[in-house]
Amino acid sequence: MGVVETVVDAATGWLVESILGSFFTRQMEAWVQDAGLAEDVENLESEMRNVQMVLAAAEGRTIDNKPLAWSLDELKELLYDAEDVMDELDYYRLQQQIEQGKGCTDPAESSVSSSTPSSFQLVVSWCSRDRKRKRDDDPTHSTMLPHEIKLDISESIKGIVNHLHKLGNSVRKVLQLEISRPVPVAKQGQYVARNTRLTTSVPIEDKVYGRDVERDKIIELLINGKSNDLHVLPIVGIGGVGKTTLARFVYGDQRIKEHFDLRMWVCVSTNFDTMRLTREILEHVCTDRQQFEKITNFNVLQDILLKNIENKRFLLVFDDMWEENDRGGWISLLAPLKHNHVPGCMILATTRRPSVAKMIGTMDPVQVNGLDEKEFWQFFKACAFGNESHEGHPTLQSIGQQIVKSLKGIPLAARSVGALLNINVTYEHWRTVQNKWKSLQEDIDGILPMLKLSYDFLPVHLQQCFKYCSLFPEDYRFNGENLVHAWISQNFVQCQDPTKRLEETGMQYLDNLVDFGFFQKVDSDYVMHDLMHELAQKASLNECAAINGSNSRVIQPSVRHLSIITTAYDKDGHCSIPCDKFQNILENIGFSKKLRTLMVFGRSSIHLLRFLHILCMKSKSLRVVRIYVPHNDVSSTSDLLNPYHLRYLEFIGVFSNTNIRTNLDLKKNIVPSQALTKFYHLQFFNVGVGCIFSVPTSMNNLINLRNIVAHEKVHSEIAGVGKLTALQGIKFKVRIVGEFEIKQLRSMNKLVTLEISQLENVKTKEQASGARLIDKEYLQELSLSWNDISVGLDPCSARRTEDVLEGLQPHENLKSLHISGYSGANLPTWLASNVSVKMLRILHLEKCWEWQILRLEMLPFLRKLKLIRMWKLTEISIPSLEELILIEMPILEKCLGTYGKELTSDLRVMMIKGCPQLNEFTLFQSYFLFQVEQQSWFSSLRKLTICYCPHIINWEILPLGGVRALKELKLVDLHLVRELSVPSLEKLELIKMPSLERCSGLMALPSSLSQEKQEVCLSNLHKLIIHDCPSLMISHPLPPSANIRKISIKGKLSINIDGKSFNIKSNDLSVLDYQILAFHNLRGMRWLDIWNCPNLISISSEGFSQLTGLVSLSIRNCSNLFKPPILLEAASENSSFGNIPTLPSLKHLDISSSGIPGGWLTNMLPHLRSLEKLSLRDCPQIKWLWISQPTEMEGSNSLASAVTLSAEDQILKVPSNILCSLKQLTIYGCVDLEFYGGKRGFGGFTSLEVLDIYDCPKLGPFLASGTKDDDTRNVDVGLLPSSLEVLSLSHLPENLQSHFPKGLTYLRYLSLMDSPYLKCVQLHSCMALEELRILRCEQLGALEGLQFLTSLQRLTISRCQHLGALEGLQFLSCLRSLEIEMNPKLQDQEQGGNQIELLPPSIDRLEISNLTNNVQSGLLPCLPAITKLGIWGSPELTSLQLGYCKALTELSIRHCESLASLQLGYCMELTELEIIDCESLALIEGLQSIPNLMSFIVAASSGLPPWMELLLQQKGTCEIWFRLKRLEIIGDASVLTMSLCKQLTSLQYLDFWGKRMSPMVTLTEEQERALQLLTSLRELHFGGYPNLLLLPADLRSLVSLKSLRIYSCPSISGLPEMPASCDLYVHDCSEELAQRFKEWELRRREMIDDEIYGHVWSKELAQQLEVWELRRMEMIVDEIVNH
Repeated sequence: MGVVETVVDAATGWLVESILGSFFTRQMEAWVQDAGLAEDVENLESEMRNVQMVLAAAEGRTIDNKPLAWSLDELKELLYDAEDVMDELDYYRLQQQIEQGKGCTDPAESSVSSSTPSSFQLVVSWCSRDRKRKRDDDPTHSTMLPHEIKLDISESIKGIVNHLHKLGNSVRKVLQLEISRPVPVAKQGQYVARNTRLTTSVPIEDKVYGRDVERDKIIELLINGKSNDLHVLPIVGIGGVGKTTLARFVYGDQRIKEHFDLRMWVCVSTNFDTMRLTREILEHVCTDRQQFEKITNFNVLQDILLKNIENKRFLLVFDDMWEENDRGGWISLLAPLKHNHVPGCMILATTRRPSVAKMIGTMDPVQVNGLDEKEFWQFFKACAFGNESHEGHPTLQSIGQQIVKSLKGIPLAARSVGALLNINVTYEHWRTVQNKWKSLQEDIDGILPMLKLSYDFLPVHLQQCFKYCSLFPEDYRFNGENLVHAWISQNFVQCQDPTKRLEETGMQYLDNLVDFGFFQKVDSDYVMHDLMHELAQKASLNECAAINGSNSRVIQPSVRHLSIITTAYDKDGHCSIPCDKFQNILENIGFSKKLRTLMVFGRSSIHLLRFLHILCMKSKSLRVVRIYVPHNDVSSTSDLLNPYHLRYLEFIGVFSNTNIRTNLDLKKNIVPSQALTKFYHLQFFNVGVGCIFSVPTSMNNLINLRNIVAHEKVHSEIAGVGKLTALQGIKFKVRIVGEFEIKQLRSMNKLVTLEISQLENVKTKEQASGARLIDKEYLQELSLSWNDISVGLDPCSARRTEDVLEGLQPHENLKSLHISGYSGANLPTWLASNVSVKMLRILHLEKCWEWQILRLEMLPFLRKLKLIRMWKLTEISIPSLEELILIEMPILEKCLGTYGKELTSDLRVMMIKGCPQLNEFTLFQSYFLFQVEQQSWFSSLRKLTICYCPHIINWEILPLGGVRALKELKLVDLHLVRELSVPSLEKLELIKMPSLERCSGLMALPSSLSQEKQEVCLSNLHKLIIHDCPSLMISHPLPPSANIRKISIKGKLSINIDGKSFNIKSNDLSVLDYQILAFHNLRGMRWLDIWNCPNLISISSEGFSQLTGLVSLSIRNCSNLFKPPILLEAASENSSFGNIPTLPSLKHLDISSSGIPGGWLTNMLPHLRSLEKLSLRDCPQIKWLWISQPTEMEGSNSLASAVTLSAEDQILKVPSNILCSLKQLTIYGCVDLEFYGGKRGFGGFTSLEVLDIYDCPKLGPFLASGTKDDDTRNVDVGLLPSSLEVLSLSHLPENLQSHFPKGLTYLRYLSLMDSPYLKCVQLHSCMALEELRILRCEQLGALEGLQFLTSLQRLTISRCQHLGALEGLQFLSCLRSLEIEMNPKLQDQEQGGNQIELLPPSIDRLEISNLTNNVQSGLLPCLPAITKLGIWGSPELTSLQLGYCKALTELSIRHCESLASLQLGYCMELTELEIIDCESLALIEGLQSIPNLMSFIVAASSGLPPWMELLLQQKGTCEIWFRLKRLEIIGDASVLTMSLCKQLTSLQYLDFWGKRMSPMVTLTEEQERALQLLTSLRELHFGGYPNLLLLPADLRSLVSLKSLRIYSCPSISGLPEMPASCDLYVHDCSEELAQRFKEWELRRREMIDDEIYGHVWSKELAQQLEVWELRRMEMIVDEIVNH
């Protein structure tokens, strides 16, 4: 059995004790007596107690007798069977209890309908699939067990009793003869298959002991490599010796960071997959995952990798390598890395195996051995005594030194054994450990025996918990709560203290395992070292098994717990998972019937669901199930699970891709099986907080449910939740319905967290007291909230609210209290005069509108206080706190407390925002004392925020330099502060500080202080925001630190850094050099934008050249940059226009509205070896374009000799190296640009895929071939590259009348615009064309070869007045979208009867203008598949019949002034309807029959349109308005009537868009009242109203409103009252409104910051929030552009 030898351990005895304690109770005894099974159960209990005595007597005796060991294993199996049969009996007991209504708190409230099958019937029906006999009687009304079930259980118990009796006697006899003797432990070579390991480059050690010499040696080897060859340096050592720690130590060293341009860390482990490893390397070098994440071709991935590492010196760490045979794979993996040819590139690899080092190494390996004696002793003391300098306990130190000699300097062993010793620093304990250690000395070469010692000292319950963790993947990040829930579900957690919950005991178990060294805590999660995981696997060999990938070790038949791990296939998609191999493994599991655990890890496992379903059906004893299931399989999976034993059920991935906006009614999609309500033993149900599903009826049958993880709507939909008396957390919404009244909470006394909302539905103190919160002794977190809409000035209502809160008095043990929306004027007595919640540690009060004075000194344990929007609060007194947060209290004047250290010594966070009247604050009363005592007063303060509190500090100097712990500082609107001193910070924000002149760290320090100290002060800065601080002098170049992740400077100079993106704007900046920018701190930047710098004339080339990682450069609106004569002066001083920056990684270059001359670009382009995209827009200083040919010599002087120096400035010469790399070329608005010299055209660009030329009329003639006298000149295809996929041309010249794109076989997109002389386009050879756009080509008469475009999907033709027949259009079977403007010639063709041949039936989107009655009557019936139809600008159209368009989903009709009637017929799929500027429209037939209309856009000028007025009066049309989600109103707001808004009960999006010169000034009173009725509204938009003065005055009643957007409304100066969480966006409005927007946006961001701070959110989640915000702004801008 390897390391864990066979012993009569306490685990089996513990199992017996657990079964006896759990099932053989008085309650069970009484029930089995009634059921007629008392004798059988008594016999079972008797035999189990006999076994218990035998095991107790022999506990700990070593077994070297295989038959005896087998008998002990068999005994354990019988005990498991006994537990199963008793658990099944308990299930029937619970079932009968629920049937009879005894599961309820009040039996009188429970009733079981006789008209529906009982749960007994349903369960018996389920289990009959596996019973041999059928039922003989009907148990519908029986209080006893059905005969068949009773007989089966009786036989099972008797069989177990007989086997226990025989086996117990034989074991007893043999044990009496056995002599205990030690058994040799297994050697290290007995290897257990390892799972894929994950390591990180981020240091996790507080201190690294004794590795300085090895670190320096490795660093020297790495940085001294000068060869162009790629070198590999292996680090070799046994497991646990510290190889990864040493590699991390090297990786994070400053010398390494400075030497290498790129550092990469990849954990290899046993899964040596070249594809996976290449992808992980690409994740380091590619910021855009889209470049490679969908690519499955290994060769393409390597090409991408090669391009991204070109010209970069890199260090690549391969950690934990095991593969020693796949040399070919290793060579293949390194291929692109070897072709980099930059001197000094290195690979550092760690491995346990010398054979691996020999295969991969090009340098002698660094052998890592145990630590030297001195360093190891220090490390051991730190682990065993908690202090490396400990000198006490000489006897213990002597024992420790003896143990240390045996540990061979292995850090992992020291950590494990040290933790074991540390639990009891006494002679007796240490001596016991020492004696036990001696028994392992015979075989000490392996590490597992060392760890086994610690395992042996674990109590039996911790051993069980530890072994169970072997089921999880290696390096898994355990969520503590979920792990404890799984332990509880397996009955591993036994609570001896009746005042403690099982969860508390389980967390104590986990903490104990951390203390023993078996786990490490990382942030809020727990991790297990891979050797500990290996130990858990060996210890649990007979009980637990993991199928990791398709390769799994031999699984013992005694295994009861199984996990399936497919994470290795998650990245590569479902096609890579070998389903057949998994099927073979799963089908051959012979022990599945007795499985107690089935856990699945990896989303790719969803493709094994069919096999997992079979396994679930076979497994009759499952207690824990964790599985990935699509939402439509939730019900079927639930149906397959045996309900008898299940305690833990977790469905993962159910709603992973749900989009709330597009899937507005998720509840209808998810209908769990009714079988879920029969899992009477279920304790933990987890479907994820994002999961919304229809709560099945009788969900309250789950009376053992302790925890439910789901969307809060699921919590609030459980009818009769009061029956779930074991539940520990609930979000309860009070309703005036019996099963949702507040009295449901009466008996739920196990609650730990409780949120009660909609308390306005509780009317009296008696009703509130009925919840009996005062009885809930375990309750730690309580939230009480009233909806804002309930706030009013009615004194009676206020008094009722006060009575309700008084009746909600919680138990005195409460730790956290949150009250929101409370309208009473007085505090409850239990929080004021007669404080009962003195144990309170967290108090959060929000929108308690009427409270004026708050005294909290009587809460001695209060540590966190958060007050938000307490409008009438004027004074608060506070005790000593850790966190103080005061937000938006407009008349707060005083915040008082004990002066001095007593008040502040524990303070960690202080945040005060929006308290403009606060002028008396204890902490800032005396400048002298603050300056002198700040270090002692604020010894723990880490975060300080003061915003919009101008009177809180009346000092000109704010001295914070002594607050050494301070890491985050934000100051807004402190007008008096002139000078600020700060310590070393991580985040600094200074906003609206008009008097601020100096800030330490941003100003040059006195000469007496060293530059080194100054750099230390700034080195930790990650975020710097400075806005509207006009007097602040920043003497240091920005950014001040290479560690900066976000910087925003707004003023005369605007700088913004966000991650890897850098943007700079300034009206005054003239030179961009080292005085402005610290280029050396920008080496990691990938995107640089220099915009709107009209006075910028030069950029430091030397500094620019340091931006070696730059991928994209954009220069816009810099009209004087490098503009002559500045450039001429530079050229005269240094040839070739001075030092041109070298940007080896640059791929995208965008020059727009800039004075940059061609000469500067000519000298820069040869250095841009990676350039793929070049864009020139409005560059007046570039007048000639010279495209080099590969045969020309670079730097040829022929051009220079032909023109003067000033003329050469205007020539852009594209070098030959660009010809093969450039993929996209865009030239816009360069009206004077023309080709220079004999060579012209773009044919030399061999890789060009996109060519876009617009408004460059002088380039066009050079694309034509033929003689000048030839009026039919064509585009010379030799002047265009054959690689083109996208071609867009405009302003083709007069001498080019025919366009013939021959030879462009890859062309997918062709656009021809604004070419009035173009007469013919020949398309015969464009076989690959997918989209064709021809716009504003008035003389165009023919499109020849249209029938050959068999791949064409989109066709747009507009303002081509002479275009006649579109011959061949009917043959385009792939055409899906057509936009066409009907001209007289096309109309004549239609009227001539050719309309059927005109359009192919494949079209599903049609936009057409100038449509007439005759054309539409024959055209539309021929398009049965059309789903989107737009009819615009058709003044002659009078009627429109759409009865044949049955698939139509979107219909838009605009500017059809004569249209009088619209017949929708059978357009039953219509979801979006738009009708604009159709003044004559009086009737829409069939609209009331459309069931799915979601979006409606309508124009109105003076009152409701006639057709709409008629529609509102018709019967049956209200259903249309009830379902409507979006309404867009063009023109004035006359559509917004009370009669309409009363029916818009589901409306979520309302847009107002003004027409040109719209006269609307404000909404009328009726329109404002109508708007208040839209309580479901989420987004409200106003745009394009030049005369609109006022927005709706008050939007606070729109409680669902999340977004208000205002576009192009220049007369609006103020904002309405809005819900505090409403998102606001303002564009193209007045300066006053822009200022209001800035203030609101600042507050909104602060609220987001508060929300992030108020929850334990990860850094990754905070980053995701920032990305989401960025995308949101982009979407808004796109929306503006579209409108």
